[in-house]
Amino acid sequence: MPILDMSFENGMFFAREVGTVDGNDARKWVEALQRCAKVSATPVVILVDALHATTINAEARRIFAQAAETPNVRIAAIACKDLRVTQQSRIAVLMGSVRSTHETHFFDTLEEATQFARNHSVPAYSG
Repeated sequence: MPILDMSFENGMFFAREVGTVDGNDARKWVEALQRCAKVSATPVVILVDALHATTINAEARRIFAQAAETPNVRIAAIACKDLRVTQQSRIAVLMGSVRSTHETHFFDTLEEATQFARNHSVPAYSG
């Protein structure tokens, strides 16, 4: 399965993409994101490690574009180094930009993406 290690902790939804991401993978990712966003007390920050992704097919791009309208998402940070994956990810962002609830930012390293995501996360109220 090319989308691995999905987790949700402290308002951050993380996933790692490896190899080719297809429509089924994208659908599972979107469903998990929507479940997390629905129950989160704070806006969700998306962090994606796509450093080992090789392609995102057309069906996956369409599904990711639809995810752009997920309520309660604050921002997305994607780490990717492959030019083709970066372009395919940007296409998905552009396709969903009309309905988007958040901005998506791209980084060359996971460290940069993680720091950006942490800087934009909203701590849950513990009062």
